[in-house]
This record gives sequence, structure tokens and C-alpha cells, in this order.
Amino acid sequence: MEAGRKALNAIGEIKGAIAPFDICSAASKPETNYPWIGPTTNHPYCPSLKKTIEKESMVPDNVKYIPEIVINGLDLDIVKKAMKAGIEAVRDIEGVVKVSAGNYGGQLGDHKIYLSKLFK
Repeated sequence: MEAGRKALNAIGEIKGAIAPFDICSAASKPETNYPWIGPTTNHPYCPSLKKTIEKESMVPDNVKYIPEIVINGLDLDIVKKAMKAGIEAVRDIEGVVKVSAGNYGGQLGDHKIYLSKLFK
């Protein structure tokens, strides 16, 4: 949770970028059979479901929380700056195991932003 808050604060410092949903406590998925409730949980990435779904879980053994932050920006460069700022804000926080990003097969936008390229 600390890492999510620090990332959110860093993203908020980037002019032209917003995190419209604050922090989501489990990854969402763009498709749903229940559109009236909004996005449903991307269950393979939900730590609280790990024991229930066992082999389908993608949550590493030592992970208990996965904050999801959606970033919108005025243009692609601003989104990249916001992503980089969020990652830099959490790099040294104890307990952070990994930072990743999803594009959901292009369902959430036309661009794929490779995190490693943000730091070149």
C-alpha cells in the first residue's frame, strides 16, 4: 500500500497526467459479463484469491498486495513520464517485488509502453 501511495503521489506531480481511479487493490480486466458493475477482478493477479485458484494464480509466493494504477495523459510522452515517475518512486521501498504494466491485448489503448525503454 505504501508503494502504491508513493507511486500515485509521483504520478500526480506530472503535469498533464492523472490516475483517475486512485489505487485499485487488485488488477481489473477490461472484459466483463456484468457491465453494470464495471471492471471485474483479474483473478490470476489477485493475492486474496491465490489459495482458491491455486495453479491459475500468477501472484508470486511472497506477494500479499498488488496495487493497480491506471494512468491517463494528454499525450503518450506524458503517460511515459508519469509511468517512469511512479516506478522511480517505489524502487527502494522494502517489499516491492516487481513492477509491471499491462495492455490487455490492446483493449485499453493503441500503445504498448515497454517499461525497460523508459529508462534508456
